[in-house]
Amino acid sequence: MKRIHACALAAMLSACASTPTPTTIPADCGQLDAQIAGTEDARRSALDKQHDAWKAVVPFAVAARHASGKSAAAAADERLVELRAASARQGCHA
Repeated sequence: MKRIHACALAAMLSACASTPTPTTIPADCGQLDAQIAGTEDARRSALDKQHDAWKAVVPFAVAARHASGKSAAAAADERLVELRAASARQGCHA
């Protein structure tokens, strides 16, 4: 379970990383327009990441449940083999 949380945390932290934005305002209108457009793109991208953040966790939960189910099924199979062998040794009708 801790592994799932660590993976989810790593995915969320990597999604938060962004390139630093310049702190000075350019005097040239062309550069200003380019920075506005770039900032709008970065904002849209950030909002998309925020909106889709849950998708980073779901695959880990599905994989964990699948692995847990597979492990439980294997353990049950082993237990059935033991129980059936014991039943046969004791002459039970199962």
